[in-house]
Amino acid sequence: MSTIRKVAEDAGVSIATVSRVVNGSGSVNPDLRDRVMASVARCGYNPTVGRKTQGCIALVYMCQFTVDSPYDSAAFAGMVEAMQDSTFDLQIVNLRRDQRIDETFAQFCMRKGIEGAVIRCTAAERQIVAQMAEEEFPLVVLGDHFDAPGLQFAYNDSKAASQEAVEYLISLGHQRIAFAASDRDDGDHLDRLGAYQKVLAEHGLSDDRLIFKLPARQEDGTQLMRKMLHSQQPPTAVFIADPLVAVGAINEAHSLGVQIPESMSFVGFDDAELRHTVFPRMTAVCQDSRALGRRAFEWLAASVGGKSPSGVLHGDAWLEIHESTGPVAADGKPRLKLGGRAVSAGR
Repeated sequence: MSTIRKVAEDAGVSIATVSRVVNGSGSVNPDLRDRVMASVARCGYNPTVGRKTQGCIALVYMCQFTVDSPYDSAAFAGMVEAMQDSTFDLQIVNLRRDQRIDETFAQFCMRKGIEGAVIRCTAAERQIVAQMAEEEFPLVVLGDHFDAPGLQFAYNDSKAASQEAVEYLISLGHQRIAFAASDRDDGDHLDRLGAYQKVLAEHGLSDDRLIFKLPARQEDGTQLMRKMLHSQQPPTAVFIADPLVAVGAINEAHSLGVQIPESMSFVGFDDAELRHTVFPRMTAVCQDSRALGRRAFEWLAASVGGKSPSGVLHGDAWLEIHESTGPVAADGKPRLKLGGRAVSAGR
């Protein structure tokens, strides 16, 4: 096992200098710091061994920060719960802003006092995350999953529940079923889209014109609703893979006089209890994202604490049927109720 003395000898500096560098002291000359960190990497030195104080578990965004989304908010709450039951702290770090040139991810974490990291990423950052895993630093990827040896993934498998949701809409007579996907691909959202496409293909109902990709914001649900109603053949049902988009679409449907579910059925996605806050209550594919965040933090805390992590990091989603779904209208067309008079949507 490498020691701080070996690093000091390799870099040609004192042990005190190595200590200041690995603890992030700003008093060290940048060129000297780079030389010491290069020696740390060559020697495979892990300064977490023998620390008198416990470090942190970090939440690291490789993609855009989305801490205000229902998924991230619920998962973060779970991480905070787990933190309170552990000896570790939890911090959010900005890797893009703070990582130094030629500094590895492990070196960055070493300097920040981070001993394990929960990673949020999309498909665009997967290669970078896989490279980070090669440094053998304790990582758990949250909300994405892909083929990468050595990486741990915390996610809820929503494929089966999403297929069940689409099958349910078809059983109600719906044939023009739209799908609203996130414009930022990750394993979770790709699973939901894949489930939708698989079921429609099996029933001969595929139509790529009914797939919409949009940001996961409530206001984009408003625009989605207007776009669907003004299409030449509006859908009679829609599966929306993001909670906020579903809320925006349902609220806009009410504003436009769309009767739910008589004229259009809605299936949403829910990470917490949002399905109970709209009218009518939303049929949704549900997952417990709070528990997911807790499991991710607990796994890392055990791993870096010298214990063997136990338990399964991933779980399952489930379908809850409420009042936002119903049989297709007799003529198969969404109808708007404007000024007490019913009119057909579309052109």
